[in-house]
Amino acid sequence: MKKILSLLMLLVSLATANAKCDWSSLKLQQWNQRNSYRWYVSGKVLDDTCVDWMFMIYDVQTKKVDTVWDNRGVCDVQFNKKGKYKMYLKVWNRCEKCDTSMMREVNLIYFPKSNFTYKRVPSAGSKCQDSIVGEMGLGPWVKGDTCWQWYSYIWNGPMLDKLSDHDFDSMSNDQLYMYYDFNDSDLVWLKGPGNDARLIKYKFPHDGHYLIATQWYNKCLDQDTFFFTRQTVSCDSMTSGINTIIKGEPKVIGVYDMLGRPVQCIRKEEILIYLYDNGTTKKVLIH
Repeated sequence: MKKILSLLMLLVSLATANAKCDWSSLKLQQWNQRNSYRWYVSGKVLDDTCVDWMFMIYDVQTKKVDTVWDNRGVCDVQFNKKGKYKMYLKVWNRCEKCDTSMMREVNLIYFPKSNFTYKRVPSAGSKCQDSIVGEMGLGPWVKGDTCWQWYSYIWNGPMLDKLSDHDFDSMSNDQLYMYYDFNDSDLVWLKGPGNDARLIKYKFPHDGHYLIATQWYNKCLDQDTFFFTRQTVSCDSMTSGINTIIKGEPKVIGVYDMLGRPVQCIRKEEILIYLYDNGTTKKVLIH
């Protein structure tokens, strides 16, 4: 899901913003597919060692601004919540004391009536609820509309299973998305784009953590919405199909690097610090 399937390039040249600085070579490229965005700043002016730049994302809903880290001018952002956002790029010359900036709007549509109803059931001859039966809603589809596609996915693998039950349940979708690689080798169920993908009947082959994603995609708008449903299978102790969070246990409220900076993108072989709502922290090595 993290792969950009197609590229849409928008090439923008910035006009001179200050008489002391020539910004005419400065360019911004944008690629986006669904809710994955990439921006790339380039230009001869960046060869000047006095020139620096910074990417920022403004969340219109929360009115918060976050600095987004880039890798040599390449900035990747995955938006996982509907709403309006603004991407700001600021470029400045600290020697000449001049700067310029630009802004791009991002508007993500999450479709109404997109829901996933499911229940856990025992398979034939089983005493534990080791199977799931669920159905995705049609979303805003109306008869005759050919723009709609439906997808369903289930993942299970070492990265998910090594999480504690508490972390698997309490991590936010954003934190889980940053943590998990969504490896193809972990994909145990995939259906789509047809209407039959809306029905999920799956027997969990063994104990572990299973992540279910249900996706509604409008190919005409090239936008989608998706939900995560988490299932922990443990036939030795399972008494119901609904996961519960143990009351009183701390919840993850932030993920930071060793310098205390909020983590935007998790990389392998990196030590991260998990911050819990009770003030405690835990260091985690991402393999």
